[in-house]
Amino acid sequence: MTANDILRLRTRIRAGDVAAQVELGKRLLTGDGTPASPQEGIGLISDAAAKNNAEAIAQLALFAAWGVMRPRNVDEAVDLLAKAAQLNWAPAQRELQLLARRQGNDWRALRDGVDLSAWTRPPSAHAVSEAPRIRVFDGFATPDECDWLIERARKNLRRAMVYRRDAAGHMASGDRTNSEADFTVNVADIVLSLIRERIAAALGTPASFFEVTKLLHYEPGQQFHLHADFIETNTPALAQDVRAHGQRLATFLVYLNDDYEGGETDFPKIGYRYKGRRGDALLFYNVTADEAPDYTTLHAGLPPTTGVKWLLSQWVRTRSLTAG
Repeated sequence: MTANDILRLRTRIRAGDVAAQVELGKRLLTGDGTPASPQEGIGLISDAAAKNNAEAIAQLALFAAWGVMRPRNVDEAVDLLAKAAQLNWAPAQRELQLLARRQGNDWRALRDGVDLSAWTRPPSAHAVSEAPRIRVFDGFATPDECDWLIERARKNLRRAMVYRRDAAGHMASGDRTNSEADFTVNVADIVLSLIRERIAAALGTPASFFEVTKLLHYEPGQQFHLHADFIETNTPALAQDVRAHGQRLATFLVYLNDDYEGGETDFPKIGYRYKGRRGDALLFYNVTADEAPDYTTLHAGLPPTTGVKWLLSQWVRTRSLTAG
């Protein structure tokens, strides 16, 4: 979107176009085509919601679920989602059906059927290894949740990156040939907020310690060569990252499909390979109990030989990433 497109949106808003108001509000949140101004963006969306715009109300549901410039309140988020569904906002209707775990178009009844405690309760884990610490959760996510997560972010796939060692930021590397997508505010939703809360319960760690959740995608032959998920502190840039954000405590992977061959997660130092069934999850701690890098966690994402592989990836830090 160009600067002229933004000007046209503002012209439409002055003429009373509520849909343009929501569109500009969303773009101001992330700086899409215009300098970011979250406060103005939320103000535009809130005003549109007050005018009973269904998309704006669904956006407020997202803000409530994620605590965007307001206290997090998932009950309020689901109430707002149900209101947007009643106003015929199709994305809200689909999400409410998933949250209620049943179909139908009685949106009030579906809202009443949403069991938030069930959504955030993880299954029991079983230990694979104590050194390093590796746990498996069978049936961590349902098939419907797996499909939902793939569809939410797949349109934003790009070449997966690795940390730069000489400066802040990331870069492409021949060691990593798969693709990834970030669940940023434009693709996140209540469902992902609750799944992150489920992961937090599984680890006993607040979701505020989580990095941006990622969708990982491997075509046949694509892989991530042997690597560690902890952050080395042997360059100034990497040491500064750990000082600012904490070390990468753990990695949590949810296997979103299983209709492929190969593609295991390989831990060669302990002779262990894992290929989860659809919805299973793998947790491994990247550091020892005293937060020292654990080199036995070196692992590789092996290439699928047939079919494609989808994963949800959640990195967890040793301290909160929430400002303030």
